[in-house]
Amino acid sequence: MPERPAVMSDSTPAWRQTVLSVALQYVTTKPSVLKAFLLLKPGEPCTEVKRAESERLLRAQPFIAGAEVSAVPDGPDGVRITVRTTDEIPVVVGGAMRGSSVSAVTFGNSNVLGHGIYLAGNWKDGVAYRNGVGARFVHYHVFGRPYTFALHAQRDPHSSIFETSLGHEFLTNLQRTAWHAGYSDASTYVSFRRPAIDELSLNMDRQLWDIGGVGRIGLVAKRAFAGALLTHERVMPAREGVIISDSGFVADSSAALVGRYSGYESLRLSAVVGARLLSYMRAYGFEALTAGQDVAKGVQIGLLLGRGLPYLGATDDRNYVSGDIYAGVGTPTSFLGLRVQGEGREDRTTKRWDAIVAAGRLAWYIKPSVSQTLIAAAEFTGGWRSVLPFQLALGDQEGGVHGYDGAQLAGGQRAVARLEDRLVFGNITQYVGVGMAAFVDAGKVWAGDVPFGVTTPIKASVGLGLLAAVPPHSQRLLRMDIAVPVSSARGANKWQLILSIGNTTRMFWREPTDITRARTGVPPSSVFSWP
Repeated sequence: MPERPAVMSDSTPAWRQTVLSVALQYVTTKPSVLKAFLLLKPGEPCTEVKRAESERLLRAQPFIAGAEVSAVPDGPDGVRITVRTTDEIPVVVGGAMRGSSVSAVTFGNSNVLGHGIYLAGNWKDGVAYRNGVGARFVHYHVFGRPYTFALHAQRDPHSSIFETSLGHEFLTNLQRTAWHAGYSDASTYVSFRRPAIDELSLNMDRQLWDIGGVGRIGLVAKRAFAGALLTHERVMPAREGVIISDSGFVADSSAALVGRYSGYESLRLSAVVGARLLSYMRAYGFEALTAGQDVAKGVQIGLLLGRGLPYLGATDDRNYVSGDIYAGVGTPTSFLGLRVQGEGREDRTTKRWDAIVAAGRLAWYIKPSVSQTLIAAAEFTGGWRSVLPFQLALGDQEGGVHGYDGAQLAGGQRAVARLEDRLVFGNITQYVGVGMAAFVDAGKVWAGDVPFGVTTPIKASVGLGLLAAVPPHSQRLLRMDIAVPVSSARGANKWQLILSIGNTTRMFWREPTDITRARTGVPPSSVFSWP
């Protein structure tokens, strides 16, 4: 039985429920949507494993805030399954201001008409360029199965992207197969920060399609998997960079970029192998304000071993290796997690490796009390001998040191340590939970072999954040952070305001976008679901 969010509970007056339903675009999730994620089927045996995994799969859906699946005796040889879920607030709203004018708007719904479908559109003022417009559509239960179909089309002021995919990730140990098919076509500008000079940008056209899958094999208690993945990629970087100024493109023939990236076309067949030795525990307040999340314990490994094929115009015949490892251990009051990703290509003639990318996060969650959470984390991202344009900024909003967003400091490798202390105050009303966070970041970048790369001393920042959840047990965390740089850096402001809406209870870590663009292949995460 799907239930409304707490702000629209049965105790709320009917007139207020009506107003909120309109304002929040809310329609209760349809029971048919929930059935797509249930592993318990009429006429089949009911086991505790299937019950628990059904409950977890429901909670993993972004439009569901909480779920309970129970089985009670019904007759001499049967049981009755009761499903109770609580919906998230579905409205999707975002925007930005430039002076007194609206410069960007995002609007949509994460559970359209209760059908478990995400749909949102956006607009951005292009100023000296064309206006940006785009839309994203995600269907989480295609054909009444837990298959995900996604479509994203975006035309930004000076870039564009079209991507679509259909797949079934490994969501549970009870699955026998997983598969993925996708296509993307993007024309983007990669920015390079230069000390004391305006940023330089390089246009890059990139097309990629992939199709593949894996199946369970009888090793490691039938938790090992093997399959294949076929990918085709075409990359065409521009020969020279430009400055994207407030008045339009400005030519810049910096020698560091002229002819540096030649592009390539590859058709690659990869063997996919992996092992999933995971169990789950319920923990509260790790990433959300107070909501529970299913935390994975154990180990999961995914590995791709590929080779370029001389077909469909491909010129890249290199060997390719990509790996993704997750490990987690602990209790709901003390948990240690690790995720490491890496890839590289080997020239079959010279035996030289290039396009090497590595990224990882180690984090320790400690809960001294129900209302307090301490998080200590170390993150690393890096690339070597890259064949794609990329640069890692010290102050990158996703993976950098908060407070240094405007600093013209970037390199080929970046390491950041974070320490955060969160305290939950309670509920302002029955509809809103609030808390506060104090945090310290410290990190540096190494020049590496990227254009305009610099090696910096350790730079640190301190900050305070206001936390909120609507309703209080939502898995979404609303944050307003103020970060202040401790040391000076050219271009860095005295303080930085960061607004975010996080929904990270369903994933331990997602690597920053600025390192993802350096990857030359499709990682194992395309078919494996990573905690």
